[in-house]
Amino acid sequence: MRAGVLRAVAGAVLSLYPKAWRERYGEEVADLVTARPVRLRTVADLAAGAGDAWLHRRRIPGARPLRLPLAAVLVAGIYGLWLLWSPGARDLAGLGSVWDEAARAGSLADELSGTATTMFASAGALALLSLAQLGTAVRAAGKHAPLGAAARTTGRRVVVTGLAVVLPIMLVLTMYAGLMLDAGEPLGPLGGAITGGFFVPPLMALILPLPLIAATSPVLSPAARAAGKSLTVAAVLNAIAWLAVAVLVAMGLREASPWFVTSLAAGAVLSVGMAALVARAVLRRAPEDPVMLPERTQLGRAPF
Repeated sequence: MRAGVLRAVAGAVLSLYPKAWRERYGEEVADLVTARPVRLRTVADLAAGAGDAWLHRRRIPGARPLRLPLAAVLVAGIYGLWLLWSPGARDLAGLGSVWDEAARAGSLADELSGTATTMFASAGALALLSLAQLGTAVRAAGKHAPLGAAARTTGRRVVVTGLAVVLPIMLVLTMYAGLMLDAGEPLGPLGGAITGGFFVPPLMALILPLPLIAATSPVLSPAARAAGKSLTVAAVLNAIAWLAVAVLVAMGLREASPWFVTSLAAGAVLSVGMAALVARAVLRRAPEDPVMLPERTQLGRAPF
């Protein structure tokens, strides 16, 4: 009974090896495991071999670069941002002391705070504008649209996906607007300046599936690329806003705790990286050259 259990465990460990290794050596090693007695040391050796294979997977013939799914990266990024939100933007004592120190420089602190707030809000607005630029895909979902059956199918997928993400998008917007309007506990000038950096990238990530779906149709890819350009500008504005925040925090650095600075810096890096990743994903998926639509649908084309 014990031998059978160990053999089953050994087979499970073999499934943990990289795919390229299993395709090249898996059958041979599985035959050896079947033909010989399996002991605890055998299982331990296989487990150690699996770890070594992953560490040196590039040496395996036929191995492909390891890539994490984009959706998994963005979901992890959203959770990471909102976990950093509490020790960063919700540290009212830290926000207040840093702001008081920065405000001694005079009007510069107010200008930097206003710049960051405006840039973050503009980035969010451009992200929402990308939805309007996918109007071609929505019109393509109509039964009598002249763009062809494939475009209609893609357009319907965009519409259905849009209906699925509209509630999370509205939730993010409501939370962002509520914080900016000081609903609940006020965050102060510095808290209001950095709030958008924690909400704009999740908003962009929720919008991302729509242009990616539209880009799968040659007819709808111009609309997807226009949306990608809007998301790119939003990512740039998001980075500019964080730059203003960095200068503002540097002005009050003497009063900032190491934990506050670390969490805020991690949030900034994650926010800028997520926004850039979303914009890059759309621009890479949509082709450079727009597909010319039939003349009777020129009014429905997304502008470039």
